[in-house]
Amino acid sequence: KKPIVRLSSLQLTNIKNVKKGTIYMPNTVNKILSADKAEILGIYGQNGSGKTAIVDALYFLQKVMVGADLDQSLEDYMTIDSDTAEIFADFNIFMDSIVFEIGYRLSLSREEKVVVISRETLSGAKNENGIRTNKTVFMDYKRVSKLKKR
Repeated sequence: KKPIVRLSSLQLTNIKNVKKGTIYMPNTVNKILSADKAEILGIYGQNGSGKTAIVDALYFLQKVMVGADLDQSLEDYMTIDSDTAEIFADFNIFMDSIVFEIGYRLSLSREEKVVVISRETLSGAKNENGIRTNKTVFMDYKRVSKLKKR
């Protein structure tokens, strides 16, 4: 049986018109660890509520997670009054009787009109037969800025 990966929550900071916002999937809200049914069929809301920001953030997140180059058009998606942005996604990976709860945080910075990954973290917990481990940070990358010449 192949693993099933489901998004459980997504938090955006300074992406498009979203200063800070979080969406939670229904099973996450109800504390259900199951991949039996679809959780989301669409996104709806008022104009300017962040629907497109969610879709675009997932697109950029996917590109980074598969190892593609950082799309520089992302600069156009960062709010104009901030040089930083963040995408934080929580996933559940279902494998037989084990559920891995994975958190991936992508911090972005605008440096000299170029968008760079300033920090990237990956953490996870294992939930087996109702027993959950503590969430552990597996990877924490922090970019060291270039020293400015005097």
